[in-house]
Amino acid sequence: MFPAEIKFGSGTWAWGDRLLWEYGREYGREDLNAVFQRYLNDGLRFFSTSSSFAEGDSERILGELNARTQVDLLIATKYVPRLWHLRRSDFMEALKQSLTRLQLQKLEIYELCPPVGRMTIQRMAECAAEALDLGLIEQVGLSGYTAQQIDTFNEAFSRFGYSIACLETPYNLLDRSIETDGTLALCRSLNITVIAQQPLAMGMLTGKYDSEAPSSGSRRQMMLRYHTPSLDILLRTMNHIGLENNGKNCAQVALNWIYNKGIVPIPGTKTLSQAIENAQTASWSMSPEQVSLLDTLTGKTDVPVPDEADFPAS
Repeated sequence: MFPAEIKFGSGTWAWGDRLLWEYGREYGREDLNAVFQRYLNDGLRFFSTSSSFAEGDSERILGELNARTQVDLLIATKYVPRLWHLRRSDFMEALKQSLTRLQLQKLEIYELCPPVGRMTIQRMAECAAEALDLGLIEQVGLSGYTAQQIDTFNEAFSRFGYSIACLETPYNLLDRSIETDGTLALCRSLNITVIAQQPLAMGMLTGKYDSEAPSSGSRRQMMLRYHTPSLDILLRTMNHIGLENNGKNCAQVALNWIYNKGIVPIPGTKTLSQAIENAQTASWSMSPEQVSLLDTLTGKTDVPVPDEADFPAS
């Protein structure tokens, strides 16, 4: 089971990524060192990475940083199936390579991306169960699965006596699809913690951009997926809510909205200033009326919210 006390984490997609995030130009290793240390100082201990981020460099950087600290971190990384991954041995080899890059003997959470090619969901469940039996991982999560895929995996996985700990999936004010496609409801019923990928919509919810994303290339295209004619109105509303909560900025409002839904946001962090702002996510809470206002502006479905006792006092 995903630790109930973890309400916030850090994504590491940008760590080492030169093509999409311009690592080495806009920010560098010293910035990531500062981000990591600041998060530890603020009590954050959940970091999510992937073998596919920067061709494994994200795992290497996180592993090197983790090796220097005595803090007990919660590290999750992802298994990304390839077309040539046909056997359990391919799965095990990918897992061991991640463990090597992360400098770990075992992994606390291994999140499985949807299968491709001839690697079926049932076979992935078998592979994950074997890794658990061998003590190479402690918990299994999923990443990017649909409700039907989650249900199929859960049925196969439960036959081995195991349950799914968490699901990483895109979720933010501009993408609330898991509320209406059955994914969130299924996760709630199976006690699967939902972790929000891209909680700031690739930067569109930071308030730094208007309806036009200024970046170029692949990142621009990914940001424009979140384009909506009502973005400017949403950002103005978020700014107003931020001013009513001791001057929080748009990014902090966007993350706190997710936090108020009982979902764990994992914003990517490249600089110390971002880490300082992001770490405040769970230290305050907007009012129910403000949450409802953002709900109305961005969707029609209310998300079931855990009891107030599950949240720290604001």
